[in-house]
Amino acid sequence: MRKGIHLTGGRKLFCVLTAGLFLLSACGKADSEAPKDAAAPVESEAVEADFAYQFVAESEKGYYFWERINPGWLYPRLMFLDRESRRVVPLCSRPDCTHEDEECNAYFRENNRDGGGVNKQYLQYYEGDLYAVGLSEDAYVSLFRIRADGSGEWEISAKLYRTDYAATGEWKTPEVVIAGGYVYFADALQKVQRLERMPIDGGAPEVLLEGDSHASAVYINRIKSNGGSLFIQVLSYWKDDPENGRTAAYRYDPAAGQCSLIMEGYHGTFTVRDEFVYYCDSEGLCRYSMEDQTTEHLTDRSMDVPTITLTGDYIIICDQWGDGTLFLYDYEGKEIATVPNVLRLGWYFGGTSDMLFGECWNENTSLCFLDLNRPVGEQQWEELKEN
Repeated sequence: MRKGIHLTGGRKLFCVLTAGLFLLSACGKADSEAPKDAAAPVESEAVEADFAYQFVAESEKGYYFWERINPGWLYPRLMFLDRESRRVVPLCSRPDCTHEDEECNAYFRENNRDGGGVNKQYLQYYEGDLYAVGLSEDAYVSLFRIRADGSGEWEISAKLYRTDYAATGEWKTPEVVIAGGYVYFADALQKVQRLERMPIDGGAPEVLLEGDSHASAVYINRIKSNGGSLFIQVLSYWKDDPENGRTAAYRYDPAAGQCSLIMEGYHGTFTVRDEFVYYCDSEGLCRYSMEDQTTEHLTDRSMDVPTITLTGDYIIICDQWGDGTLFLYDYEGKEIATVPNVLRLGWYFGGTSDMLFGECWNENTSLCFLDLNRPVGEQQWEELKEN
């Protein structure tokens, strides 16, 4: 018999999951003058954006991203896109640097089994610093930090958990979100994953949720910060029903230290805005009210998409598994515009009210962006490159 959810009090809040459910109980290079294009303000909190894949970080001044490796460029750098000027520059503080080799301040060693390094599949801006995940020299999956103006070096902010990457060569980027001075994370190598957190400056990890010990696999697919709360999507499997995963979404209020089930039994991706959960299923785009516990179907187009993006004006969906067309809807479900896939968009990341991002496979693999401030009908994908 699969039991219900049990909460216990105290500093460590354990969530015992059953019936496929989770309960979220919490989600030397020398310094020199930084280029003015790369300067970023110190902000009091993380800038919230709607990215399903955290390859791009947003600050009030602009966006940070890693270049992609291609046959003509083997030294992917950390780049900065200025929000106002649209200039793209390497995040390098050396005034005399050519930015053409691994001596550039914007180049950082990729993590590998022979030593530490920074993994380039996660990037987040928080209170004037950039954070990435990587491997320490003593084999810990770690949170790395660097000043957002490009000065200084990457330093370890917190060691999350130990890995056997050096022996096995198996690396999986963990789910990570920084919010409220904590880093929330899940060990990507575990079959039954659990959510933990620790202060971003390091400390003892605190277990916030645990899966049903009878489940054969439990995966934390997404941790999202929105409106002061954390939201998590969890997929669970059992040996007696391996073909049918159970999906559930939960909300954690850090101020109250409380968590609650939002919804379960849906399939596919989800995102959150203004007390509503948006998701896609075989019947179309759906909106679920967390207050009323009711569901609206906003469109009747069947959608199987990995990402939904919510901005101030649009609900944005990319037909990534199809022809890559981008669909823009208003919040009543009316289709406003479509954007054709002229750059062979292969991976849509999401974005903000101003910009969308993705990975394009046109001639060489590169990042691309779409400016949402352009008039409807004139929006198009453009390659994101140094200028």
